[in-house]
Amino acid sequence: MASERNRIIELKKYFTSLGINIKIGKTKARGHKGIFMHKFGNFRIDISEIDDENEVLSVLLHEFAHFVHYKYDKKLKSLDFIFDELNDEIMEELIKVTVNNVPKDFAAALYSKKNKLKNDIKLLGEIIKKHYPKFKLSQSCNDIEKQLPIPEKYFIKYDRIKYLNNIYSIENLDTNKKINEFEKAYINLKSKQRKLKTINSRISRLNKYYNSPTELFARFIETYYIKPDIAKKLAPIACSKIQGSKIEFFEKIRKIYQ
Repeated sequence: MASERNRIIELKKYFTSLGINIKIGKTKARGHKGIFMHKFGNFRIDISEIDDENEVLSVLLHEFAHFVHYKYDKKLKSLDFIFDELNDEIMEELIKVTVNNVPKDFAAALYSKKNKLKNDIKLLGEIIKKHYPKFKLSQSCNDIEKQLPIPEKYFIKYDRIKYLNNIYSIENLDTNKKINEFEKAYINLKSKQRKLKTINSRISRLNKYYNSPTELFARFIETYYIKPDIAKKLAPIACSKIQGSKIEFFEKIRKIYQ
């Protein structure tokens, strides 16, 4: 552990010399392991309280990679400064590194909810089709919507409503005697479709985040120094680009890791 501790000290010293304020412990990481911030020419890396020194090193390098990226591209979108051109071959290598790095269960709960909602929607659709054989999950059923009383009609768009100073919730739908089985199924279907749309949106944002150039680059850099054998195996072309790079930042870190 001594080598990791010394590397942390050396990296912090080097990053501080570049004008980066390093904070570890009570920070603005807000549930994340680390975060890189820049404002009005001031740079800061915050790292959460982490006991594992090797993980601290990994987060330090990851966030520093964002700093390097920002120095060459303030929009954090292009990696041409290091890879000349982010072609499909290098992109595939970087994605392989990401798949190796990101915990496999990072979105497990989301995918589990998604699968359950899809199954619930299918079952509700089957109930509705008993009364409306031509009903399609992708379409609205005007016949049902027209006959729904108020305030139940508002449940087509909302799970909780206020009507005439009273609060109504879809959670109490089962005890509602004003509407029949397939009407309840339709209301529940619409609610679950809204929830599924929200989850799909969250998954899409996660995928966009993890596959963004700056995140691909940062995860590659931390792997390159922390797990060089894995980096060379998964991303040989990207590694050769770093090795042949004349970028001073990497030259300095290379010396720290020798």
